[in-house]
Amino acid sequence: MEVTFHRPKESIRWLVKQYEEIKSSDHEEILEKFIPREDVSLVFHFGTPPFMIDPPIGRLPSYFIAPVTSGSRLMRVNKSSTTFIVTCRPSVLSRIFNLNLDSEKTVYVDLPVDPFQDLMSRLEMYEIVDQWIICFENFIDEYISDAYIPDCIDLFYDKIIDPNFVKGITDIEGEFSVSPRTLQRQFIKRVGTSPKKLERIIRINRIWESINSDMGIDYQNIVFKGKYYGQSHFIRDFKEITGETPERFFKRDLSNVKIMSGKESINQ
Repeated sequence: MEVTFHRPKESIRWLVKQYEEIKSSDHEEILEKFIPREDVSLVFHFGTPPFMIDPPIGRLPSYFIAPVTSGSRLMRVNKSSTTFIVTCRPSVLSRIFNLNLDSEKTVYVDLPVDPFQDLMSRLEMYEIVDQWIICFENFIDEYISDAYIPDCIDLFYDKIIDPNFVKGITDIEGEFSVSPRTLQRQFIKRVGTSPKKLERIIRINRIWESINSDMGIDYQNIVFKGKYYGQSHFIRDFKEITGETPERFFKRDLSNVKIMSGKESINQ
């Protein structure tokens, strides 16, 4: 697969983290997995959408939300297909479009026909990613006329994903006037998973980004920096989220899984 990443303009970064265009090979289908991330993506397929193998969902829709998932997803990507991905802040996306991102029992979230069918029709009029980006940003400008003001769920999410923020989940919850139970319930709806699960996903992704597979895995350092109880705790967490042990994961070719998981990003 080939991938290009594009940074959103400043005026829309309250919603969009990055844009991505993926083009699959003309020669062979690709079987690979998606590793959970801390954000969500609006996915638009031009051509035949991928086939979800595990869990056995079958052919994916032409457009949908890839939510914060609880574990890896195995897909078969078809030949000669192109995908436009808009990676977004989940709490913001769900709020402005009144979406429920709780994906505990599914692997994708349907986008409402109104207004997204119209957006898909507009995108299909173009063939290059720069035009798709302009089209999407115009769509958002038309839909949202007022400046976005973050609420407590946005602030809660931002603190969890901030690499420099060291407080625990319970301490963060205590900063808001909403009861912890209400905050948790709203968080799951708006973000798609619980704060603690999101924290685990973020921790695994940061470890992935820090490991050079040629140098081997320094378990002692990972346990210390990741604040795990021990090596077995880290391995169990890693396998639950990625579907593989660290030893197996980092010994194989990760080029396509990085692309499918949005890891070869402009932010790195």
